[in-house]
Amino acid sequence: MEARHIKPTLISIILLMLCSTTLYADQKSDPAKSQKETIGHMHHKLHDAQAPYKAKEVQTLKELNEMTIREDVKIEDVNGKIDELMAAKNHIMRLRYEHLIEMRVILTEDQKVGYDKSVLKRSEIK
Repeated sequence: MEARHIKPTLISIILLMLCSTTLYADQKSDPAKSQKETIGHMHHKLHDAQAPYKAKEVQTLKELNEMTIREDVKIEDVNGKIDELMAAKNHIMRLRYEHLIEMRVILTEDQKVGYDKSVLKRSEIK
């Protein structure tokens, strides 16, 4: 996935919601400094954990595309490469959803309302 096609992530939206005192002042209280630090640490941890799988995803997709245009390509090899690609995506998604659950735990009840709405919006048709 190219960077120019990536839409703002839920994480960015959540950080904006949590850090903005004027826009969301009436919806939730400004998180404590320690909460902001915890969120920053959690995002950094997620980024680090996903990095090798994202690199594997990019490399495997490149190999799959290169493999597909060869004259002697075998469908079994293509399917194996797709399995590698999906394994990387699987790890990324597991880490991401584990992170979403961990994030929710540190939020106040008021913050959870907006957070939950953001999570549910991810499944809307675009």
